[in-house]
Amino acid sequence: MTTAFFCFSDPGEALAGRLADGPDERVVRVAPGTLSETLTRWWTGADALVFVSSLGVAVRAAAPHLRDKETDPAVLVVTEDGSTVIPVTGAHLGGGRDCAGQLAGRIGATLLLTTSSDRAGLTAPDLLASRRGWKILGKAALPTVNRALLEEGGLSWWTDVPASLPPLPEEYRPAPSSGEASVILSPYGRDLAPRQVQLVPRCVAAGMGCRRGTDTDTLRRVLFRALESEGLLAESLAEIRTVEEKRDEPGLAALAGDLGIPLVIVDREEILSLDGDFTPSAASRHLGLPGVAEPCAASAGYLLGRRTASDGVTAAFSLLPHPGGGKLTVLGTGPGDGKYLTLEGRQALREADAVVGYRLYADLLPPAWLRGKTVETYSMGEEEKRVERAVSLAEEGNRVVLLSGGDPVLFGLAALALRTARGRVPASVVPGVTAAQAAGLMTGAPYVNGLVLLSLSDYLQPWENVRQALEGAARSGLTAALYNPVKRDLEEKLAAVREIFGAAGYGEVHLVRDAGRPGASVRRLPLEKLSADGVDMRTLLLLPGSSVERVGNLLLDRRGYRAERAGKRGADS
Repeated sequence: MTTAFFCFSDPGEALAGRLADGPDERVVRVAPGTLSETLTRWWTGADALVFVSSLGVAVRAAAPHLRDKETDPAVLVVTEDGSTVIPVTGAHLGGGRDCAGQLAGRIGATLLLTTSSDRAGLTAPDLLASRRGWKILGKAALPTVNRALLEEGGLSWWTDVPASLPPLPEEYRPAPSSGEASVILSPYGRDLAPRQVQLVPRCVAAGMGCRRGTDTDTLRRVLFRALESEGLLAESLAEIRTVEEKRDEPGLAALAGDLGIPLVIVDREEILSLDGDFTPSAASRHLGLPGVAEPCAASAGYLLGRRTASDGVTAAFSLLPHPGGGKLTVLGTGPGDGKYLTLEGRQALREADAVVGYRLYADLLPPAWLRGKTVETYSMGEEEKRVERAVSLAEEGNRVVLLSGGDPVLFGLAALALRTARGRVPASVVPGVTAAQAAGLMTGAPYVNGLVLLSLSDYLQPWENVRQALEGAARSGLTAALYNPVKRDLEEKLAAVREIFGAAGYGEVHLVRDAGRPGASVRRLPLEKLSADGVDMRTLLLLPGSSVERVGNLLLDRRGYRAERAGKRGADS
């Protein structure tokens, strides 16, 4: 979610800086007389516009730009003293209500809600659609439906895909028939009564095959024709699935990207293991498979009819089942870049109804992986709060992913989450790539003989314990990776690192910043030059061990292989 924070004064800019903690959040200092021009530039380039100002300034500035609830960015106000956050427009469809809640949580402000359903603690259909990433149809009936929600304290709903739906809020009550429901949940095109709205869940998987080099326009045309023949709405698509042999088809990847859904590669063995009477195709002859479109779709869920074939493209559809009962998965997101997420982690995200985590971890994941899910983010320091929220959501029947940077069992949330979930909901941990692994790849191969991982943070344990651990690491002579150089007494902590490791013969330190993320960097220093300059929580301190040697720009650990010994003799001579 791209967010722009408009500020007009030095105090406002300072507050905006505190609020903007994600890679897609920008602080925009508005010069006198340029507000209209600045807002015009950002109106189509941001998902949310936050005015650090009075309410009047935001209303007067935004009013001329407002066109459509579904496409306009959300407009919010944070008072310059940081006391109050107000969602002004786009509270539901634009995600403004949840964005405002997150901002209020970051600075401990009061969240001022003006929408009646929000103030009553009820989930309006447009808010539910926004949180789940679902399309809403029949918006003209929203005032009627929302009034019924307030008057009756709930809404009646009906669906033709019950096995595909996640749990709904408790104020949603099943109706015996579609005609008696205020809210219809369906992936199919339907005729709605004047008092009904339709939510289109993303519950359809499209299996697709194509000739080599088929362009995106052709793929799109055949896909949409196939959707129409099945009566399905394009907004119901959750993913496109294809075979390994089509992984590098640029048209398929571009189509998935245009639709904002993932392209899933189905393993050959999985296809061969499927039972089903699939329509024979060229895949049978050329790939040794029973087909592409139909088996790929069937690998995800209940197959809906036969494939459509046209212009060298095949498409078939299946209904994705909801995985069922609530559970908690603590997911290691790796150092940041989505490419480091494991296949098991990808699967956990695909199955999740809700995702909870530190905002930065969520923002670093590809947006398509989170589409259609309830996403709740928190500030650093709110670990216990977000763990409790994740467990509570799982108790309500949701499949919840709790994001933990790196590997959850290494300075992460695994122990706290498992302890909190014990006796309440099933919980598991999916490991992740830790920053030290990414740092090792950036510097060469400095861990062949072993690695000591330690945290410099003394927030949760006494500094004396941290110091004793540093002394033990230095005595080992192994490469050491030091995490979490917190600001508190940082110079004193780094002085201890210089003293302890210097006395043990360590000669240099590598400051690896944003390991595994775009813009990652490495800075090498003599150990005696180590200071707090350029060191923060995004920095890993890497101290090469006694068996590590420099070969060009690489740090290489000697394991004792014959070639290493020969190389060493040659270098000595």
